[in-house]
Amino acid sequence: MRPAQPSATDGASEALPGGAIRSGPRAPFDFSVATGPAAPRAARAAMRTWMGRPPTNKLLTDALMVIGELVANSVRHAHAPADSAIGVHAEMRAEVLFLEVTDAGVSGAVARRRPDLTNGGGFGLNLVATLSRRWGVARGPGTRVWAELAFAPAA
Repeated sequence: MRPAQPSATDGASEALPGGAIRSGPRAPFDFSVATGPAAPRAARAAMRTWMGRPPTNKLLTDALMVIGELVANSVRHAHAPADSAIGVHAEMRAEVLFLEVTDAGVSGAVARRRPDLTNGGGFGLNLVATLSRRWGVARGPGTRVWAELAFAPAA
C-alpha cells in the first residue's frame, strides 16, 4: 500500500495509433488515449473490454477505479503538451493485476496528500494506495505510475 520499487517491466507502455487496443484473452493490454477530460472514461471503457470476465467482480471494480484515477491525475497534473497521449498498460500475472499509466509529464510531485474536504482534491492516490497491494512512481522521459492489485484466482 506504500510506494515501492518499480516492477520488472521494462518501462513505458507502447502508444498505439488512434487509441487502438492490442489485447486478447489475458494478453497484455496496451492502450493510448489523448490527454483531455474524456481520457479517464475512455481508459475505463477500454480496460473493461480487455478484462472481459475477470477472476472476481471486485477486481474489475478496483481496476476501473485505479485506472480512472491514474489517468485523471495524468490529465490534471502532468502539465504535458496538449497533443500528447497517455499510455495505459495492464497485464495479468500470477494472482496480480499489474496496471501502469504513462505520460509526458516531468515536473511536480507524484505523492499522496491529505484529502481536501472543503475544496476537493487529494483523493486519487489515497484511493490507489488503499486498493493496491503496492504502487509506485518512476521518472525518466515522462512519468510512469504503476499499481498492483492482488486477487485470488477463481477456483
